[in-house]
Amino acid sequence: MASRALSDLAEPVRLAALAFVARCKAAGLDVLIYCTLRSEAEQAALFAQGRTVPGVIVTNARPGRSLHNPDATGKAWAFDAVPTRSGAPLWADEDALRRMGECGEAVGLEWAGRWRGALRERVHFQIQNSAGGRHE
Repeated sequence: MASRALSDLAEPVRLAALAFVARCKAAGLDVLIYCTLRSEAEQAALFAQGRTVPGVIVTNARPGRSLHNPDATGKAWAFDAVPTRSGAPLWADEDALRRMGECGEAVGLEWAGRWRGALRERVHFQIQNSAGGRHE
């Protein structure tokens, strides 16, 4: 199972995630960071979804190409978050998702809700790592 631990994030991303949560709270949003680090096997299963197994396509990143996958130090450079109300995730609340994305951008994160193309991930935030070449 993918990690939710902020300690599994590379330090720049961990610090940005903490600032993101604080910014969301100041904006009146509760958020849950529900995925930080995920194994390549978990990434493979997500990549297969909607391609070779039933489901909706949720990622274009192959195993080893996601910033959720561990870097050379074992850390992730991305996390997924969802706004919540009374502990319930607000997956379909477009306004809350947009506001959450704006909070992420305000603290220097790249929000995949602004990506161009067929797959925009409104719950995904990242910082490109110095090794580069990987993307969600």
